[in-house]
Amino acid sequence: MSAAENPLDITVFGHRGARGIFPENTMAGFRYLRDIGVSAVEIDVQNIAGRVPVVAHDPYVAPALTRDCKGAWIADERRLMLHMTAEELAQLDIGATRAGTAYAARFSDQARLSGQRIPTFATFCEWAATQPDLVLNVEIKSHALRPEINDPPDIIAVDVLDMLQAHGLTRRCIVSSFDWRVIHACAAYAPDVKRGYLTLMRSHGTSMEPNIIDGSAWMDGARRSDHNDSLPQTISDLGGQVWCPYFEDLTSQDLKQAQALGLHVNVWTVNKLDDIRRMAEMGVNGIISDYPARVQNILAERATT
Repeated sequence: MSAAENPLDITVFGHRGARGIFPENTMAGFRYLRDIGVSAVEIDVQNIAGRVPVVAHDPYVAPALTRDCKGAWIADERRLMLHMTAEELAQLDIGATRAGTAYAARFSDQARLSGQRIPTFATFCEWAATQPDLVLNVEIKSHALRPEINDPPDIIAVDVLDMLQAHGLTRRCIVSSFDWRVIHACAAYAPDVKRGYLTLMRSHGTSMEPNIIDGSAWMDGARRSDHNDSLPQTISDLGGQVWCPYFEDLTSQDLKQAQALGLHVNVWTVNKLDDIRRMAEMGVNGIISDYPARVQNILAERATT
């Protein structure tokens, strides 16, 4: 999108590629973003067995969107990604949603494809290196209270950063996580890489687990009370460059303070038209959406008013 079409200079991030339109975290979804002119992508990365980083969100292989090599839907809900080999993962097809599931109902417009594999992070990075203007938001998956489901923060941070460095991608990448231990491991290992602090204040009626709990492992022991009771101030003082709040948590006051502190504010995951408009009017720096074309169209609409 040109500057003339986007006068507020809001970056549009395709969430997990473009989850509302294409299977999530697949190369087909990433290529779609480039076809429609989106210049930023948000992906999830975690390690499988042997410290191999892959592009996948859930710690378990998801039955709602996974078929085996014979095309049958998998039934085991407890297949931990961390224990799977690259060879096992390559047999799975994540190109369609399973009819009758809550996931399929939520993303009823998602294309049904076949032969879509969980990409290794190396495969993604090789492709991203051919897209020189593409901004990457790499969310590293880690659960601060369940150490058994992911590699330790310092391990996954090193593996992700080494891969980004090997493909020359660190200068146009934001490394983010809800687990602030991961972010601080990234800061220690590669201090020049831009870091984004993902935050969720309340569950907002979803199954998501809030991570802003003062003194918790999620915040790596940080307390807002040590930073003027301000979340933006806390993130700034910890050396963050990007704040990634859930959009319903964001207030105009906190947005203004964050930007005054030099933070970029990229909100997630904004899908409804009215919510996209509200975030644009507030003046956020980036909007992460399952429907990036909706964001493009609203920003173009605003350019004509």
